[in-house]
Amino acid sequence: MILRDLLLPPVLGYDKDGCPVRLVQVGRQDIKGGLCCFRPSEMPKYFVWFLDMDKEEMRKRSRETGVHIEKRTFIIDLEGLNLLHIYRRDVYEMALAFLKLYENNYPENFKVAFIINTPSFFHCLFNMFKPLLSENTCERLKIYGNSGWKEAILEHIEADLLPVTYGGTRTDPDGDPCCPSLVKILNPIPKELHLKNMNSLSEDDKNVRKITVGSRSKCNIHLKVDVPGSTVGWQVECPRYDIKMYLVYAEGSKHDMVTKPVTVRCDFGSETGCYLAERTGLYSLVLDNSYSIFREKQILCKVYVTAYTSKISHVFKTVLSENNNS
Repeated sequence: MILRDLLLPPVLGYDKDGCPVRLVQVGRQDIKGGLCCFRPSEMPKYFVWFLDMDKEEMRKRSRETGVHIEKRTFIIDLEGLNLLHIYRRDVYEMALAFLKLYENNYPENFKVAFIINTPSFFHCLFNMFKPLLSENTCERLKIYGNSGWKEAILEHIEADLLPVTYGGTRTDPDGDPCCPSLVKILNPIPKELHLKNMNSLSEDDKNVRKITVGSRSKCNIHLKVDVPGSTVGWQVECPRYDIKMYLVYAEGSKHDMVTKPVTVRCDFGSETGCYLAERTGLYSLVLDNSYSIFREKQILCKVYVTAYTSKISHVFKTVLSENNNS
């Protein structure tokens, strides 16, 4: 919750048409640290939460003013952005996911974005993502270097809403023109907020198993489900490197994959999940290292089956067997 609040771009107020204005200071944020605090699968959920908050803000504003408001304005400040920030695959994938989600679900809510203080490499970067954007969206992007943008922003937004550093008249109560009380910057993000340092498994826990998965190999952890509607749960951690993981249902010689493969990465800490087992029988949690040619992986894991009855819930934390298959 703390991290979410610190990463949420602030609403400066409303532009001259009544649309909410968000200030996004990309270049000053700890992008690398932020990516260590979210799993890739969680990022779309964060984006949706953020964009839906704006939609709710617009509905609230519409009720207060009696004027229908359905669009948002962005000021995206790239000052301080350098290649070390973005020369990462996960940064590219995050930007790609956000643009696809926005274009597919929220294009009608986009009024204008002032992209300011763009670095020299910005246009090369922009050309990578431009094919994903509609012509209508591209027309609403106003791109500036280090000059000319203050006057353009003031045509849309009143000066008393903008911090002095953005061409307005707004200051903090102590006179600070950067308004740090409004625009929170957490750089660097404390390492205790990184996923790998949270909810880690301990070898001292008697329910935690330590497993070695050889290179080009898989390890199957079998669990038996006797009661329909039971929950198969797991917590898996790969202290170094990464490993793929998924759950299968065994019916005779046939194996049915019931969850999508997930990559457990060392920099994201433990991967926790569960599956509602509507079928009784044998399930296997597969730790898949078949793609690794040279490295064996040390894995910590905790698995269980929770069987629900009408009167009581029984938790079985006995792993029936571990089979290493090449």
